[in-house]
Amino acid sequence: MRFQLTALLGLAMQVSGALAAKPPSSSETFFNRTIYTPPSGTRALYPRVAELEDGTLLVTTTVFGGNFFGGKEQAFPVWESKDGGATWAWVSNITDQVNGWGMSAQPALLELRQPLGKFKPGTILASGNSWSSTGTRIDLYASTDKARTWEFVSHVAAGGAPNTTNGATPVWEPFLLAYDKQLVVYYSDQRDPKHGQKLAHQTSRDLLTWGPVVNDATFPEYLARPGMTVVTYVPPIKKWIVTYELPVGDSSSHGANYPVNYRLSNSPLTFDAEESIEILVTLPDGTRAAPNASPYVVWSPSGGPNGTIIVSDADRSEVYVNTKGGDRDAWEMVESGQPAAYSRALHVFEKKKDLLMVLGADTFDGNGWGGVSVTVESVTELVGGTSPQPHPTGQPRGCTGQS
Repeated sequence: MRFQLTALLGLAMQVSGALAAKPPSSSETFFNRTIYTPPSGTRALYPRVAELEDGTLLVTTTVFGGNFFGGKEQAFPVWESKDGGATWAWVSNITDQVNGWGMSAQPALLELRQPLGKFKPGTILASGNSWSSTGTRIDLYASTDKARTWEFVSHVAAGGAPNTTNGATPVWEPFLLAYDKQLVVYYSDQRDPKHGQKLAHQTSRDLLTWGPVVNDATFPEYLARPGMTVVTYVPPIKKWIVTYELPVGDSSSHGANYPVNYRLSNSPLTFDAEESIEILVTLPDGTRAAPNASPYVVWSPSGGPNGTIIVSDADRSEVYVNTKGGDRDAWEMVESGQPAAYSRALHVFEKKKDLLMVLGADTFDGNGWGGVSVTVESVTELVGGTSPQPHPTGQPRGCTGQS
């Protein structure tokens, strides 16, 4: 994560709902459509999406009032789509109910498909980082009414105040995975004195009590700061893949100061034993390029016998695809049609697995449009280079959200 915390001030913000642009006339695919236009003076970052068993899509995001300390009123707005992402309606805000700090940043969403403790299938889980000038807390919330209302469930992890300086002790960036009758919460952890930052996870079988901290990516060099865990399964090779950014001091790789790495493992609980591999692509002129910062990874069965691993980064509208089961020499860069944004999210539809959603908001430096927008496209066409790519940069067309 690239927060410059010393420049931030504490301001309150308000979250309001919005409706999307008109749906496509016939096709299930479309490019760069508006979900949310934030109020003047605010901007959206770090959007996240979950698909429910009935096909409903939920999206949430962080909304910043021009800074990263929004105050106790800061919340994660939630929108719902019943038509494959073409139109959206606001349904609720996920608010801080226990800390008095607000839901500050880095939301995550997941629907339970099996019971966990007292929580039935269909329960929607939400996590995020609640912080103040005195601490960071990764908290878990639940909704039993399709994201209309939320209840606090438990504290997962707690750390020091938000500060990216090595030696500070915050926790960051939760990611949720249901696996082996338990919930896995991955996060970035600065609390270990052996590491400026590491990736770690904790698990729970009842969502109330949490097991010990387990490492997912550590490096012998103290300055290494792996961050922003995202995990998915790649069925043809029977492996789990984790992606993360990997800044190491002031070094860079092929122009990327936060180069994207990945690991492949037989289990999503044993990544730390595996090799860290950097994603590199060869450009038409023969030079090499590295994706930079806030990666997200998904897998689709489209694209060949191994399907396609798809990775997004923060700095390009393109995505990075691999149809060779994660072979380090098989990454290609292809245009997505969705503008670059800080921590874009990807989603492959559960019932229509050739459809890829690319979900974006503002850029890290605030040079983007500032709202939340979405692209849905065919993975087959994306990999084959035949996908139409209108408006790869700039403000989404058809903006009808509130401002």
